[in-house]
Amino acid sequence: MEWQIELLKAVQSIKNPFLDLFFQAVTITAEEFFFIVIAALFLWCFNKRAGYRIGFAFLTSTVLNPFLKSIFQFQRPIGVEGVESMRIETATGSSFPSGHTQGATSFWTGIFLFYKQKWVRILSVVMFLLVAFSRLYLGVHWFTDVLGGIFFAIVWVLFVTYMFDLSEKKKTTLYLWLILIPFVIAYLIPFFNGQTSADDHAMIASLGASIGFLLGYMVELKYIRFTIKNTLFKHIVKIMIGLAITLLIKEGFKYILPFPPRIADLVRYIYLGFWLTAGAPFMFKRLRL
Repeated sequence: MEWQIELLKAVQSIKNPFLDLFFQAVTITAEEFFFIVIAALFLWCFNKRAGYRIGFAFLTSTVLNPFLKSIFQFQRPIGVEGVESMRIETATGSSFPSGHTQGATSFWTGIFLFYKQKWVRILSVVMFLLVAFSRLYLGVHWFTDVLGGIFFAIVWVLFVTYMFDLSEKKKTTLYLWLILIPFVIAYLIPFFNGQTSADDHAMIASLGASIGFLLGYMVELKYIRFTIKNTLFKHIVKIMIGLAITLLIKEGFKYILPFPPRIADLVRYIYLGFWLTAGAPFMFKRLRL
């Protein structure tokens, strides 16, 4: 452990006000709101098929992460003498593997696999490595945490991509549900028994969004068949309306769902995932957007 402390000190030896702002901005690109916006852009405006594949791999990876954290339960470097920690409000739960790093690596690995252009692949690698480094610079993770996040993300995305290929080939979502069902069992039984952990919100939010995302994917493929191609103006209108309702679901539903807070979180994120893949496309189609 001593060598990891010295490594963090070495990384933080380059600290200055500009890099503080820069690496906080970098780490924000691995947080929830950023990925919601990116998912909306892909699913509604850019490339629906890429959005499904990358989005599902990313979401299920964020379901896997708190499960791994609950197994290892390593302590973060926050409070260690000689290590300065920043943006600690986003550093919740256990330390290994790094959730920000795993999420960013999952997303950018999905981009890397879907798009073949050299510059896209270089950008993908640079982005997830920057996020990994930002977690060290901000003093909220150990080196082994970010290394573990990268490892588990790449392995998981390769697995989910294979299952998605199989799902498209066989024309069934059964293979995708087989990925989620073990997590449903592992998370929801203790969840409804009232057992909680520091990673409780993260696991329930991610699981709920994954369930809603997959349900919406099934509905959209069979009944909606939304076409992305459109004018720039209509794309802008879609994003403005769609993200406004997304924000309403994410934040407003906290106050109107008639459930206890923890169950409301699960239902809220199921709604959110379903809205991104089916609800918004259905509305856009009816509005001729």
